[in-house]
Amino acid sequence: MGALDGVRVIEVANWAAVPSAGVLLAEEGAEVIKIEPPTGDSMRGLMHQAAVENAVAVDHPFQFSNRDKLSVAIDIRTETGAGLVRDLIGTADMVLMNLLHGRREKYGLSVEQLREQFPSVVIGVLTGFGDVGPDYDVPGYDLTSFFARSGLSSSIGGRDGYPPRWRAAQGDHVAGLALFAGVMTAMFERERTGEGKVVETSLLQAATWSNAFDITRAAVDGRPAKAKGREGAVNAPSECFRCSDGRFVQLSLAEPVGGWRIICDVLEREELHDDERFDHVVKRFKNMAELLEVLDIEFAKHPSRAIVDAIVERGGVAALVMTTDEVVADPQVEALGVLRLVAHPEGDFEVVGPPFRAAEGREPVAAIGVPGADTEHVLRGVLGLDESHISDLEARGVVVLGSPRA
Repeated sequence: MGALDGVRVIEVANWAAVPSAGVLLAEEGAEVIKIEPPTGDSMRGLMHQAAVENAVAVDHPFQFSNRDKLSVAIDIRTETGAGLVRDLIGTADMVLMNLLHGRREKYGLSVEQLREQFPSVVIGVLTGFGDVGPDYDVPGYDLTSFFARSGLSSSIGGRDGYPPRWRAAQGDHVAGLALFAGVMTAMFERERTGEGKVVETSLLQAATWSNAFDITRAAVDGRPAKAKGREGAVNAPSECFRCSDGRFVQLSLAEPVGGWRIICDVLEREELHDDERFDHVVKRFKNMAELLEVLDIEFAKHPSRAIVDAIVERGGVAALVMTTDEVVADPQVEALGVLRLVAHPEGDFEVVGPPFRAAEGREPVAAIGVPGADTEHVLRGVLGLDESHISDLEARGVVVLGSPRA
């Protein structure tokens, strides 16, 4: 039994950010009804991972964002379709949307309209730039709204002076987590007041939270955070080094925990600790290029695992820089239950589960079906429409009845 058993959520959203919040609600037991256009969510098939063996019929990234949801295909561009969505919202506890302000107005799904019609429904909205300000109705994806506009890309940097190439949906999932936190808080408040609440966030706002230290500093001194190479290092014992096996180790050894002493001990170069070039934190900073050159030579003499183990044994913090396939096989990742089994007609597979542990021993979750797989089930069971009414809606192109899930 999940914490949200009995809670109904209507999700009017595509792509990755809002759907990732919907997945977290579904994982906690909510009935999440995903409203898709007749052709399906724009993300279906977009990120199909052809390199995954035996994955021809399965879009794993889409399933990650939409597992355990019901798919209802409705053309909200029609007045009847938009009305059906409003009717479904009237039966729900929560609605999640990523429609821009203008589209919400057009389809009768504006925050103001929904608040007036359904005062007890929690309304969660996530867009690129938010619902106020000069860019409130400008489209945005995580590459633009999250990474570019937040200063993350400029402060991290990539090769040859270009911004880094971010991995798919990283910003979306951070923003989705922010939306999840917001609507859960609103649900808690509703339990006390009986009133719904509007929760609004954006990719940009979530990114500023992620990049809060640099943005706070800029707000104080007006100076931009700049991308730096290793030559801009402040504390050598918190840098990354290549070892004798070609693997990198990431250190995180601050001065208050005696990081410099630990490094000298582990590298068996105790004399470096009292070397007049490096025997004080200020000297190490001023002579950083020379220090890194020395440490690069010394780390290259030792295997990565031995370095990590030796640092940890001394109370320090270090980790191997791992590849994603190694993460999947990591015993610690397994112990945390990070991966969730999805039951799919084409074969079960694993996806990443919620980033917190709220339950033990969960059963496999169900894959979402084809667009409209649950349309008839929802229209009958939730709205009470009969067969002739549903058939008429299908004939008029208002809804699509996809193949029911097995």
